[in-house]
Amino acid sequence: PAFQPPPTHRAQVHEAREQGGMVWVRLAQPLPDTPDGLPHSGPAEPPRFEAEQDPRLRRLNCGPYEVATSAGRVVENFLDMAHFAFVHEGWLGMRSLPPGVAGDAMAVPDFAAEATPEGPRAHGCLAWQPRSNLHSVSAAQVAYRYEVTGPYTAVLTKMPPPDSVGLAGYQESIALFVCPLTPESSRVWFRLAVADHQSSDEALRAFQHTIFGQDQPVLESQQPRRLPLDPRAECHTLADRLSALYRRHLRALGFTFGVC
Repeated sequence: PAFQPPPTHRAQVHEAREQGGMVWVRLAQPLPDTPDGLPHSGPAEPPRFEAEQDPRLRRLNCGPYEVATSAGRVVENFLDMAHFAFVHEGWLGMRSLPPGVAGDAMAVPDFAAEATPEGPRAHGCLAWQPRSNLHSVSAAQVAYRYEVTGPYTAVLTKMPPPDSVGLAGYQESIALFVCPLTPESSRVWFRLAVADHQSSDEALRAFQHTIFGQDQPVLESQQPRRLPLDPRAECHTLADRLSALYRRHLRALGFTFGVC
């Protein structure tokens, strides 16, 4: 009864807010020159992702998925288009083009990529896809835009040609959120913003589950599981430009957890 606990004997209280169907927690106090609110809750910036901001679109969370690899490997897979024709053949990729179309369906056309303080961005990314989403009615070359918004978060925006989908005139976005559990294991969520108001939640989640179910065994087979940041550790091609920028970004941030 006479024991007087020191000030450090207390529960840790953190600022939190529910937003977008998720609970966001600030683990560190903001710097003196930053807004008091949680990220993106202060004075609003112009929306960077039109699909996520479009009030006509439907939003849905998918996951979590438990993955036996580092968080960086998961993000890098999300940013990669070269695997579409091999891992997602018949869905997001194809090994031969439709009749009457010339070219190489497996090739990754040149695209623009740049480094920003928040993370790398890329636009003008093109991929031939038989079924880019549940609305697809024909194979088409779909345009992608990517942005890394945090070390373990990223967003892609799809822009399919209007004649290849049942609903025209919209963009679809998929956001990736990865929580590193250990240096070699992760928990993954996806947040969708789609124009599909007819399909059930189960159907939309099943589509995303199919795609990530194809990715997961490939992710878990990669060795080492920790993402190599040494530029000499693995060979890159021009199609890996965004991955190389991502690794350079983590290296500049001084990351040591889940990398090698």
